[in-house]
Amino acid sequence: MLLNDEQKEAVLTRDVPLLILAGPGTGKTETIAHRIAALIEEGEDAEKILAITFTNKASQAMRERVLSLTGKRLSWIRTIHGTCAQLLRSHIHKLGYNTAFNIASQEYSNKILKEVVHGMGLNEASLDLSEMTRMIARIKSQSKPEEQLASESHPSPEIFSAYQEKMRSQGCIDFNDLIYLCLKLLKEDPNTLAEVRDQWRHIIIDEFQDSDPAQYQLISHLGRERGIAVVGDDDQSIYSFRCSTPEVIGMFVADFSPKIITLKKSYRLPRVLLEAACSLIRNNLSRFEKELLCAQEAEGHLTVRGFGSEAEEGDFVAREILNLQAQGVPTNEIAVLGRRHASLAIVEASLKRLNIPCRKVGERSFYDLREVRDMMALITAVALPENSPALERVLKLAPGITARSIDLLEDIAERNEVSLYRAAELAIENQYLQAEAGDSLNEMLTRLDELRPRMEQLCISDLMRAASKSFDYLSHLQRVSRGASDYEKRLGHLKELAQMADCFELSSGPSITNFINEMAISAIQGGTPKEKGGIRLITLHGAKGLEFRVVFLIGAFQGSIPHVKGNLEEERRLMFVGITRAKERLYISHARYVQNEVRQRSYFVDEMGRLFSSKLKGE
Repeated sequence: MLLNDEQKEAVLTRDVPLLILAGPGTGKTETIAHRIAALIEEGEDAEKILAITFTNKASQAMRERVLSLTGKRLSWIRTIHGTCAQLLRSHIHKLGYNTAFNIASQEYSNKILKEVVHGMGLNEASLDLSEMTRMIARIKSQSKPEEQLASESHPSPEIFSAYQEKMRSQGCIDFNDLIYLCLKLLKEDPNTLAEVRDQWRHIIIDEFQDSDPAQYQLISHLGRERGIAVVGDDDQSIYSFRCSTPEVIGMFVADFSPKIITLKKSYRLPRVLLEAACSLIRNNLSRFEKELLCAQEAEGHLTVRGFGSEAEEGDFVAREILNLQAQGVPTNEIAVLGRRHASLAIVEASLKRLNIPCRKVGERSFYDLREVRDMMALITAVALPENSPALERVLKLAPGITARSIDLLEDIAERNEVSLYRAAELAIENQYLQAEAGDSLNEMLTRLDELRPRMEQLCISDLMRAASKSFDYLSHLQRVSRGASDYEKRLGHLKELAQMADCFELSSGPSITNFINEMAISAIQGGTPKEKGGIRLITLHGAKGLEFRVVFLIGAFQGSIPHVKGNLEEERRLMFVGITRAKERLYISHARYVQNEVRQRSYFVDEMGRLFSSKLKGE
């Protein structure tokens, strides 16, 4: 790809902090990749460049693009959570945590929270545990969490402190701790901050507008006295429910006084869709002014339709998709976006009636599958013996070790304030378990000990195969499978996991702890490693970062988009994100009667069409 003038300037600017404002389709990924490649060509050590993204998919795409440009695999192209996980593996002991910490699933975190509430003698029925979970996340997302904690009403501060201590004692941290504890470490320990900063000379942050205040503080600490470039678009900031805010861009400008470069040419959007999106977002007042220019010759198609009911709307979408398929548009290039899961479910029913394959994005995660979790527990128990939750899962795979035996080991661990692994050793040394259980436990620990030296000899996927053979895992898998076809399906998932490990090593290097970190983070964030076929049904929030030839944006009525409880400017940004997912054709539709109420078409549609109302094919 030939870079345009603004992209070249962003690639070659040095010696000043840099803010790159990059709207949809303006080539930000290409610009970042070329900036990294230019630094390496200038003689910079690839290991001295940190490139932070906010999703694993974006990290993988960036690694592959940089590899194609430079022939080098950069180990420090990471998600912000993956970066923090690796830093904490080296430094978390300074906060009193075990370096073999487990990144707990939401399910496990909820279990600990319930135990805390029960242990404090609080009435669980009178507390909203979901709100308690949100409270904990809210505190950890702040730049000054101690002030947020002090402002919470009783018993929230007490629950927070008890929860953190219980997680620490269990050898666990939660997903939000990755940022919270890393920031705590850098703020409280100047020596660690200096050591961490010295790891990189250049820092590049993608999707900067998705940062919350704690993430901004972390980036700010790392980026001082370094070549820092942040890339973002305040018009695409849509995650306030995760405490993200577009104000971080203004904070960066105030704190770093950066050079600002705006990427103006949009290569993805045809003229009609670009004009519609720009006409809409221009109504937001608190934004950086930027005008996008269409780099395409294509006009594009924008259709606005109204229907009597959501069922009629769903049937229209299904029939139109059949027409598009007849015109040669592949199903994986078509998406249906909606604010509400209920609206998407109605469209799904219409698609299924016409035998059109479809899938909901956000269905059960690959990472939640039993066989995937078992294999990850096995290699984690090998690589990180002190990781108690992983060992607990492996114990459940061992024949002869009962739930009662595991309870006994957990009691020993709690009484002696040691890991489950050390508790198992104590149980064997002191013969706390009956003969069969004791022999089985001893054999299991021996197998793990025998696998441990092989980490240096084997790639990650071969270590998985070795662990599977050592623990006779495939026999276990046959026992839990519902017939031959189910077994083959589960075996396929393990092969897919092994392929993921191979891809990870090719792009990021052979660190098994980094792979464990990334997998744990992916499990919490959700998703599948490989896209399945069919029309994709996606929420508007879930569609960010994706693009399709054809997009159906359904349910565009007042009260839904904009939502009755939403911030108006963020709601407008959400609509902007939805519009800009389409590369060729966009359908916007709404139903007049929804849940027995009359609904008006979203006035965002009118804001889109003011400049070219003749282009809107309406009711």
